[in-house]
Amino acid sequence: MKKNNKLVAGLILAGGKSRRMNFNDKTFKKIKNKSLLQISIERLSPQVDLIAINSNLMSKEEKFQGIRILNDCIEGHLGPLVGLLTGFKWLKEMREGHKWLMTVPIDSPFFPTNIVDKFFLNLQGEKVIVAKSNNRVHPVFALWSIDLLEPLIFSIDKKVRKIDEFTKKFKMKVVNFPIIDYDPFFNINNEDDLFKAREIHHSIKIPGE
Repeated sequence: MKKNNKLVAGLILAGGKSRRMNFNDKTFKKIKNKSLLQISIERLSPQVDLIAINSNLMSKEEKFQGIRILNDCIEGHLGPLVGLLTGFKWLKEMREGHKWLMTVPIDSPFFPTNIVDKFFLNLQGEKVIVAKSNNRVHPVFALWSIDLLEPLIFSIDKKVRKIDEFTKKFKMKVVNFPIIDYDPFFNINNEDDLFKAREIHHSIKIPGE
């Protein structure tokens, strides 16, 4: 999908250990009859040109519904920046001219279906744009310029692990999303959160359902 004449890819970040879910992989936890992975794919796919899944619990030799699985390019469960680096390297390998990578986490099933459009509407020369709601920044919901590949490699080599520590070095923008009846970036960390997410899903109208 072209935004401002630039191809955009999407990456679902599912590379964590799910510690607060008693190490039970959140990827296939279900809301109604759909896994969190399926929900993420359905919400992200229409917004991007190409999509991949960053997971360390699924084999890179397999695919999910034809979507490529990307294990972290650096072992050790080092966090989302390594997931981002893995996505950047995937785009370079594809050699299809993608200039932007949109990242979303596996455990936020209500993220906006227009988030990519809204990011590009607010783009004014930034290298990264991140989402915000309810006075909280959500750094894993971000649109990243592929130009950040080399600086990211350098930062990871220097043991930088937090997204905000990396992004503070570059021109970036935070885009606010309104709270209506629920936070669109509601995050599922544990079983209680999963229960709340099911309640939210029951109370709202989900497009296509």
